[in-house]
Amino acid sequence: MKYLVVLLLGLAIGLWFGVNIGKGNALYDNPFAEKSLLDDVLDSADDQGLLDKGEDLMEETKEALKEKAKKAMDKL
Repeated sequence: MKYLVVLLLGLAIGLWFGVNIGKGNALYDNPFAEKSLLDDVLDSADDQGLLDKGEDLMEETKEALKEKAKKAMDKL
């Protein structure tokens, strides 16, 4: 009886960790929780590199605006 309880407990824990590993989640996350749409979109955008490209574009735009503001202040 003791071995059966240990076997079932080990099977349950192994299933829990196995599902999380298969989904790419942290081991202790709830394997039955649904991911939100926002999480799916952010993961997809990050996989395609869109977040890095957007960050670079924002940095370039910021620098261009700083230059334009400096030129406008120099004219005054």
